[in-house]
Amino acid sequence: MGSLRIRLFVALVASAFGVGLLRGAESIQTFIAAAGNANDESQRLAHLRALAARGDALLDATTRAELSTLLPVVEAWAEGRARAAQDVARGEGEVHRYLHRFFEKPTLGHTPPFLTPPRTASPLHPLWAFYRGRFLTWVMIEDSDVSAVPAKKTLFVEEAERCFKLARDAFPENEVLRIYGGENIPVPGVSAWDDRAPAWANHQRRALEQLHRIIRWWIAERQLANGEFGGKWGDDVEMWRWWAPVLIGFDDPVVSAAQERLARGNFSRPAMAGGYTNQLTDVEHTAEETADTLTPMQHVAADNPEWAARTRRLLVLADKVWWGENDRGQLQFKHIDFNHERVGSNAARAYDTGYHVRLMQPVLLLWQRTRDPALGGPLTRWLRTWAEVALGTDNGKPAGIVPAALQWPSGRVGSTERGWIGPELTGDAMVDLYSWPGYPVAAMTATLLQAYVQTGELIFVKPLMQMAALRRAHLASGNHDGPPGSEAWAAHRLPIVIRDGLAKWRQLTGDGRFDDLLGSDAGGYVRYLLTKSQEQLVRELSGTAATLSVNWPMYADEVRFTDRVLSFPRLWPRTIATGLTKVDSALLYSTVTGDPGFADHYPLNGARWHTLPDEIAVLVKENRRDRFSAELYHFGSARRELAVSLLLLEPGRYAWTLETGDERTRQTGTISIATSSRRMNFALPSRTNCRLTLHASP
Repeated sequence: MGSLRIRLFVALVASAFGVGLLRGAESIQTFIAAAGNANDESQRLAHLRALAARGDALLDATTRAELSTLLPVVEAWAEGRARAAQDVARGEGEVHRYLHRFFEKPTLGHTPPFLTPPRTASPLHPLWAFYRGRFLTWVMIEDSDVSAVPAKKTLFVEEAERCFKLARDAFPENEVLRIYGGENIPVPGVSAWDDRAPAWANHQRRALEQLHRIIRWWIAERQLANGEFGGKWGDDVEMWRWWAPVLIGFDDPVVSAAQERLARGNFSRPAMAGGYTNQLTDVEHTAEETADTLTPMQHVAADNPEWAARTRRLLVLADKVWWGENDRGQLQFKHIDFNHERVGSNAARAYDTGYHVRLMQPVLLLWQRTRDPALGGPLTRWLRTWAEVALGTDNGKPAGIVPAALQWPSGRVGSTERGWIGPELTGDAMVDLYSWPGYPVAAMTATLLQAYVQTGELIFVKPLMQMAALRRAHLASGNHDGPPGSEAWAAHRLPIVIRDGLAKWRQLTGDGRFDDLLGSDAGGYVRYLLTKSQEQLVRELSGTAATLSVNWPMYADEVRFTDRVLSFPRLWPRTIATGLTKVDSALLYSTVTGDPGFADHYPLNGARWHTLPDEIAVLVKENRRDRFSAELYHFGSARRELAVSLLLLEPGRYAWTLETGDERTRQTGTISIATSSRRMNFALPSRTNCRLTLHASP
């Protein structure tokens, strides 16, 4: 009877999971080949469980032990979400990390290998190699201690490649293994080319639709009832950055609801009871759980006072805990490490940095929206500290350059050991993040521009002007590099720091005096705004569309870390070698909103389209405070009713026109823009080039 029960169980599993083909030909090789060639983790698990159920008949004791060691890993990969959902339903746990919870310490090291490897001659060895290769790949993609250390990265990649080759030889039908091997497999259902649409519209539509599909997949297949997406909270909340083209640029209720569910789940945790995390670590990690929650919620639910109240709490904590008056009488942050109630105790890490802008990101956005002096007063005092030191030459820094870090309490730029370039953070793999140049310095530069626009005080924009002048002079002299810390070294790297600020300055003011720098250093969208040439824009949109149109598993099931959803094409060597470009979600955000820079700091998004990002393409051409224009193309077969909220226009009366590409007028009207009323309705004809324009009307 025992043998009969086992066979009945196998039959039921086979019927449920499509493994009926194994009947009549049961052997360990058949089960393992079916598992290894499966393109679905649940099917793979079903085959292995069926093999385990037949273990007494098919497996010797050693192989049974090897299978029992491997099965929990396969189960965690395939069933992690279901188990986490059960924990959430029971109210168990605050952070579930089901996508990589089973990546324990032995997994993370290159040696020893994760788990206990089966014998080389074991029939399970190729399956073990399949999982080991994936573990090594995703740890390399996620962990800067690996990816930023060339020798260690080489070890991980070479061992992953060895494992993948062994697995591919055993399982040639496995699609995921083919992708790891460098084959780009098309995604089914990608939109067809429309010969009547402009090239930019075809490429942008494909990129937007694929990005939207990926976002919706993550919501449907990964998000838990408490808002988590399966990584850790600090990684999950970062997803809005690549969601921005859809989340901010369009109005999908499903996406907005998922963002709110994530935000509420995050703030409902005991760790966030103080309005900021209770974890004491560096600002890059502590800031994300508030900045990357409150910022997107201000975009999608600006009318809800809850998010403004939570944002204002950050200023309370800054006054109480985080910043103070330094030895020079200036306001600055005291430390890189802090939580909601204290700063770190290590005096060697006592710095204010450009990355602290991210901490204040939601407060800066609320100030931008409300112009509330209760916010602007302390913010501008802190930013004036940075403007003053930028204009000075402390610690050998060239005049005008925004630095990366200020010591506390001295207020000195940089450090004794490294000069003005950055802090001395011995043993910290993140030291480059807090050093010059880089994203945090660019964020501070854009934030100083915001302070100038909102206060009119020239001190806040002078650093940008001086850095632009230095960059221009350096280009004229040949753009040669120099020793670290020298003026030539800094000028050679200035595009990273100033191009976002210069692009936003150009949009706000119409001032073309830096067009030469933008033309030299900016991307395709900004160059299009300057020259109306679409060549580079089309090339960049095409690259993003092409990358998103292949290798679906690498944006979905394969992803193990939620802050790396779009990272595989730019970090896995075999895929890089195929010529795929990185996914440029910032470019998509710019084209649909009219913001020529990043959404993170001083966003100038001028439009939110109240429609789904499907069968539509939008290219904002002008996004000023007194006028707006955009090219639109609707790919559907029928007239499309939609609306747009015009977010940057100053309050007043505007005339609007919708014209076709041959300048025939389709619709006209007037609209009164007010702080609380910015939405207008119109309709797009099918498959027709259209232009929407608004300008101030008497």
